[in-house]
Amino acid sequence: MLLALACVGVLLAGLRRAPKPQAETGAERAFFRSQLEGIDRDVEGGRMSATEAEAARAELAREVIRHEKETGHGRAGANGRIVLMAVLPVLVVGSLGLYAVIGRADLPAQPLSTREIATLPGQMSVDEAVARVEAQMAETPGDVRGWLVLAPIYMTQERYGEAANAWRRVLELEPPTSTRQTNLAEAMIMANGGESTPESMALLREAVAGDPLGVRQRFYLAGQLTDSGEFAEAIPIWEELLALAEGSEPWIETAGNGLAAAQAGLASTALDASSPDATLDVMIRGMVDGLAARLAGEGGSADEWMQLVRSRQQLDGDAAAREDLARGLDALEGDDRLALEDLARELEL
Repeated sequence: MLLALACVGVLLAGLRRAPKPQAETGAERAFFRSQLEGIDRDVEGGRMSATEAEAARAELAREVIRHEKETGHGRAGANGRIVLMAVLPVLVVGSLGLYAVIGRADLPAQPLSTREIATLPGQMSVDEAVARVEAQMAETPGDVRGWLVLAPIYMTQERYGEAANAWRRVLELEPPTSTRQTNLAEAMIMANGGESTPESMALLREAVAGDPLGVRQRFYLAGQLTDSGEFAEAIPIWEELLALAEGSEPWIETAGNGLAAAQAGLASTALDASSPDATLDVMIRGMVDGLAARLAGEGGSADEWMQLVRSRQQLDGDAAAREDLARGLDALEGDDRLALEDLARELEL
C-alpha cells in the first residue's frame, strides 16, 4: 500500500548522514562497558528481572550497531570493531557464552563486563557476529535470550521478515507480553510492505487488551482500523489513547485527527478526490507522533531523534522541528548531542 510506504519513508528520511570523526577508543569502551555493568548491578540488586535485563542488553546492542555505522564501513574501523567486540557478545548471546561469538573457549565464564577488553579480538564485524549467533541459535533454538537480542537487531538492519520470525519464537518460548506482541505485529506489518494482516491485527488487539497504558500499540491498532474502514472499532481505541494523555504529549493532535477521521467515516480508500491528503496526513502524523511519544517517554538514540526532527520539519515546518530539536538536545549528551547539532545546522534550524 503506497500510503503505508509513504509513512515509512518519512520516518526513515533521516537515517543516513556523514560519518562522525572517530572518538577516542578507550572512552568508547569505558562508556559501553559501564552500561553493561549498570545492567548487571540492577539484576544483582533486584531492581531488574532477567528478562528486563536481556531487553536492556538488546537495546544497547542496537546502540553499538548504530555506533559502528556512524564510524563508517569503508575505512579500517578499528575503533568501531573494538567497541563492538567489547559489548556485542554478551548482548547477543547471553548465556550461550563468549565462545559462540568469537570462537574462543579459553576465556573465563564470568560476565563480559568484568573482563579486560584487551583480551577480545577486534576483527569481527556486526554481520559476522550476528551470523555466528544465528548459527548457534540453529543448534539451540529454544534459548529465548538469543531471539530477544536478534529481533531488534534485525529491525535495525531492516530484515523485517527475520525480525518477525525472531519475535514469533520469543512468544512461543515465553508467556506473551503486550510489548512483544506489538513488536511482532510491527515487524509483520513492515515485512508486508506496510499492510496489516489478520494475524498482526489480532496481535495488536491482544496487546491493547494486555496493557491499559500502552500508547504505541493503540496508535498502530487505531490507525490500521481507521485506514481499513473499521471505524466502529477504531473510535474507542482513539478515545482510549486520548484519555491516556496528560495534555502536553506531542501526539495529542494526531490522535484527535484520527478520532475525527474515524467518526466521520473517513479512510484512505474512501476519500473523494477533493480531499486526498486528509487520511494520509493522519497516518503519517500518527507514525511520527508515535515516535515522538516513545522518545519522550523512554528516550532513544541520536538516529531516532534525527529521524523525528527531519520528519517534523517536512510535516510541520521549522518551528515545530525546533521544538523536537530542543527536546532531543536536552535528552542527548556527548557525541550524540553533537550529531543532532550538526543536523540542526544542516537543516538550518
